[in-house]
Amino acid sequence: MAERKTIAEILKTIFEGRKSKNRSYSSRAFARDLGISPGRLSEIMSGQNIPGTEITRRIVQGLKLNFQDSQWVMDVIRDQKNLHQEIKGARQLAADEFSLIADRKNFSLLCLMETDGFQSDVAWMAKRLRTTKPAVEKILERLMRLQLVQLEDGIYKSLQKDITTSHNVSSDAIRKYHRQGIEHAMESLNEDSIDVRDITSIEMPADPRKINDIRVLIRDFRRKVAGLLEAGDKTEVYRLNIQLVPVTKTSARKGASQ
Repeated sequence: MAERKTIAEILKTIFEGRKSKNRSYSSRAFARDLGISPGRLSEIMSGQNIPGTEITRRIVQGLKLNFQDSQWVMDVIRDQKNLHQEIKGARQLAADEFSLIADRKNFSLLCLMETDGFQSDVAWMAKRLRTTKPAVEKILERLMRLQLVQLEDGIYKSLQKDITTSHNVSSDAIRKYHRQGIEHAMESLNEDSIDVRDITSIEMPADPRKINDIRVLIRDFRRKVAGLLEAGDKTEVYRLNIQLVPVTKTSARKGASQ
């Protein structure tokens, strides 16, 4: 068990493996072996439910895993809970929806609408985002088509404060969005005063097996940063980019991820 998946995917793989060896093996029998109800198993395998502490303990015992694999399953469930907390209340865009607004300025405009003193004037928005009026008009049209923005009595309003996408899934659109974010950080490095930005880095010898644990820490850090900045007077729009990338070349770097 090396690749990090969801608990639903793990259980489906195990169930399908057992069923391939015994065609009469049913989901009810699988639930019995795990020590949980068929209904609860169905909820977990469909992704509708993330097991709590007691159900997790039963699943680990029922699967008869060794210590290392038991810890791995518990880490998977912990990560899912953290991710669920992060996106709670957020609208998760489907891949085709996100591909329509993958340009970072779409999200910048949505954030601008949440700032104090926002003006529903295309020229004002273009100036604040350092772009053109036609570009802003296209962005507004696109956001309204996706029902992320509405125009009411001449006032543009954001309909969804928090937006998220698929996680840990390879996507050209998500790569485009991250690429633009990194390029924007490079522009800020050259154009913005050190008083309004903070760009630092650290390079270290590393154990790549701990990357999934680092992802959890980074998610928690992002939430804390957003909460701190949004608690004050929201007059500007900021972007937080965190890049943790391998410097040495390894056999694992064969394909692009998100």
